[in-house]
Amino acid sequence: MDSIIEARNLMKSFSLDAGFFARADRKVYAVNDVSLSLERGKTYGLVGESGCGKTTTARLLVGMYRADSGDILFNGESVPKFGRRKMRSYREKVKYVFQDPGRSLNPRMTVGSILTDSYKYSALFPGKRAARDEAAALLEEVGLNPSDLDRRPAEFSGGQRQRISIARGLIMRPEVLICDEIVSALDVSVQGQILNLLLDIKERRSLSFVFIAHDLRVSCYFCDRIGVMYAGVLLEEASSADLYRTALHPYTRLLFGIDSGNGAGEVRAVTESPRGCPFAHRCPAATSECRESLPEWREAGEGHRIRCFNCGG
Repeated sequence: MDSIIEARNLMKSFSLDAGFFARADRKVYAVNDVSLSLERGKTYGLVGESGCGKTTTARLLVGMYRADSGDILFNGESVPKFGRRKMRSYREKVKYVFQDPGRSLNPRMTVGSILTDSYKYSALFPGKRAARDEAAALLEEVGLNPSDLDRRPAEFSGGQRQRISIARGLIMRPEVLICDEIVSALDVSVQGQILNLLLDIKERRSLSFVFIAHDLRVSCYFCDRIGVMYAGVLLEEASSADLYRTALHPYTRLLFGIDSGNGAGEVRAVTESPRGCPFAHRCPAATSECRESLPEWREAGEGHRIRCFNCGG
């Protein structure tokens, strides 16, 4: 398997309190021993409800957060060991598209400035005139007009602003695009347009994607492989086609709407060192073993793995 990004046993916690008198021992354990691999030219989907840790995992991958422990490999090299120059190059090759373009796009800047301002500090920068030409071509590629370069974000719809965000992510010709819930706030018809645009870009540019979402059905349409996450823990991982047919974990089945009876409760913030299956408090099949120890990964089919004591497979 040709992996472009690989996460190994990532752990990340945040202080539960803020301020000078905050207690150092009060923490939220956001990501707990997460390992995953993104194949070159493929799309990996991280799926789960709000608060499950998927965005934190994505931000660890792009270098916005530093992991407490674990490792991230890019083309086989350890990202935490990168020096300043190599880290800058990594951040040009792995770009992040935020969920809410209304907040991530500076309302005072023109679209042209939004696309090219950070480009100026790249070794790839071709000069002001050529960069503007590239920005104009990118707007056409994402379905907008080159004349939009001189307009401001407030003049566009939500779907159009998301296209601008995608164009900003593409201008340095990255190898990986991390998309964080980028269709969740859009109308269903616009969601389809954005997803089809991303599929076209993926094929045209041979890009690899990490796709963060809470909608498992949307993820199965767009992604090649999916990891289902709950309370900072990956619970099931499979190809999208396999997962769609044979979802096994009670939480995955809940997300698909197969077992609606498992829905009582909500994602709990993990404020103690993790122990047991995090889904046990919502799972009707949970036993004392589930509450006391986290199941090890086991194979449930070719490329399909699961963390559950009671699931079939």
